[in-house]
Amino acid sequence: MNRLRRRWQYKNNCIEGLDMREESMCKKILLSGQAGFRVHYCETHRTIELEIGAMSLRLDEDALEVMSDALDASVSKLQALHATKGSFQAFMRQLNMPD
Repeated sequence: MNRLRRRWQYKNNCIEGLDMREESMCKKILLSGQAGFRVHYCETHRTIELEIGAMSLRLDEDALEVMSDALDASVSKLQALHATKGSFQAFMRQLNMPD
């Protein structure tokens, strides 16, 4: 029974696999929330929890910064790709050539 209790993730606790006696309860702050996507910060454990639909991902603060930089670079490159594609299509239309 103790083994099952140790594996159970408590709803208000960031750390899995600990007894209630061993763990401290999270103090979560909602940083951002949109349809199907939320970001919480746990002051107790200094972790970030990303909730994307039914999936959740826990990160430390440094990992969130790295992820943010990677996502920003990806968005910039995707926007450049779309802009280039749009420019190419406009150029082809000026030449009366199909894409």
